[in-house]
Amino acid sequence: MKTVVIFGGSGFVGKHIIRRIAKNGYKIIIPHQRPINEAKLRLLGTTGQIFPLRFRTINEPLIINIIKKTDVIINLKTQWDEKKITYKSGIFDFNIKLVNIFKDFSINKQLIYFSGVGVDQDTNSKRSDAILKSENYIQHNIVNSFIIRPGVIIGEESQFLKTLISLFKISFFVPLFGNGESKFQPVFIDDVSLAVNNIIEKSFLGNQIFEFVGNETFTYKKFYNLILTSSRLKRIFIKILVSIIEKTPLSPINREQLKLFEKDNIASNIYKKFSDLDINPQDLRGIIKKIVKKSL
Repeated sequence: MKTVVIFGGSGFVGKHIIRRIAKNGYKIIIPHQRPINEAKLRLLGTTGQIFPLRFRTINEPLIINIIKKTDVIINLKTQWDEKKITYKSGIFDFNIKLVNIFKDFSINKQLIYFSGVGVDQDTNSKRSDAILKSENYIQHNIVNSFIIRPGVIIGEESQFLKTLISLFKISFFVPLFGNGESKFQPVFIDDVSLAVNNIIEKSFLGNQIFEFVGNETFTYKKFYNLILTSSRLKRIFIKILVSIIEKTPLSPINREQLKLFEKDNIASNIYKKFSDLDINPQDLRGIIKKIVKKSL
């Protein structure tokens, strides 16, 4: 039976991955630094299968011993602002420490790291810079690494979709950040969790990068209209410059998230994709309609 360690496993993406891979009977350990609902995480598997574990630093002997004995490490740990800790410290330095521990025991072990589509093109973001440097360090120091670059991940509990639906609920005027014409390729969480499951289940080896995006490219304006038609609400879109809204307390999302609205966030098509794992992405438009109707 494989042992899988998931850093950042208590979030939206982590829970879906846990629920998916738990069906294979893996032992799943979820180290966490902030208070979480451990009881709910345990319910995602069978009795005694899932082990949440509070830790302070990754250099603790217990964490090192767990990394030594595990078969797969998934790192979902990230951050979207620098209010408490810098991106360098919270993202890059953490990955350096993780890799330096893992590489001593990494023969035939897998490290799966979640990044993002276009992270190598986002030169104006300190967050993206920390993530890209983490990618490079992982690939140069780990024998079997799998960089996952997903588009905006969509699901019933995804913060991105929840935030937009909330805006539609509370206001007749809905802010359309940027010019609304930037393109992005959202992806369904179930497809992403299935892809991670396949990487682990088939025991892939080597260093690989995957771009996971859905079956349709949207502009943000087109995406807003999909929510609008699905909800049967009447709303007016107001274009708001990102440079203005990010400086006010009115923004429902932070600066790094706002930056996504300023540029295209689409796959480069030079890396591996769902089809390399025998996965055909589900109809995202239909999924979004169902989520919106259920939420409103």
